[in-house]
Amino acid sequence: MTEMAEVAARLEDPAEALLALYRQPPLDKLKAPRFGVPDVPTIVASALLDHEELEAVLGRFMATFGEGADRKAAVSIWSKFHFSSVSIPTLVANLLLKQALPVGLSQMRLELAKDGRPAHIWLPEGAEPLLSQDPLVRFDYLFDDHCAPVVEALAAISGLSPKVFWSNLGHYVEFVGKTCSQHPLFEGAGEPLLRYLEARTLPDGRRNPLYLPVRYLELGGEAPTRVRRLCCVKYRLPDEPLCGGCPLKPENRPAKPSR
Repeated sequence: MTEMAEVAARLEDPAEALLALYRQPPLDKLKAPRFGVPDVPTIVASALLDHEELEAVLGRFMATFGEGADRKAAVSIWSKFHFSSVSIPTLVANLLLKQALPVGLSQMRLELAKDGRPAHIWLPEGAEPLLSQDPLVRFDYLFDDHCAPVVEALAAISGLSPKVFWSNLGHYVEFVGKTCSQHPLFEGAGEPLLRYLEARTLPDGRRNPLYLPVRYLELGGEAPTRVRRLCCVKYRLPDEPLCGGCPLKPENRPAKPSR
């Protein structure tokens, strides 16, 4: 472990240790979480499970796309903001500091932009050491306790398949795994998360909804192309192009073998 990694690991305050990592590459371009008592208006994350409150938040966001905007696409995009802001710091703390951030729906609060878009997450002070190092168990507090109920709520209110929301989350989860594995201070730290994504089923027999959310395809370029397994349906909104790694883009589809 390098000197910087040792310093971060020795910090008594997990929040300060995490923020110290966010000030250094490769995390310095990412949005860090906020800790303590919010000094701006926020809502408790559990409000997302209340149909009326979630409808109000999403209604503000949908209004930015104009009257008659595609509801499914707008909710899908909103979920990207939420899942990126929650999953990235939580998984970084898990993998690099072996700490579980307090991201329970009744613990964390959301700071929303004027348009209803998730702007920042606010967490109470104090993380806890991971209860397990098992790759198929150590992320349960995030995926099962936080993300699964939010996915269900978003799917119910939008009519969009839960698979799309899990795919949106998986896009960021895979990114964190790769980034942490390549971190100059914690080489290979993301491997437990990447192994989680390779598991078809979970220990209790459930299908893993985050199984292989992205693929790396040989499409004729100098390096494999990163392509999402499922489209986020953003294209259903006016003037919204397909994402760079969208599986619907012709250039991201493997050529069919000639007969």
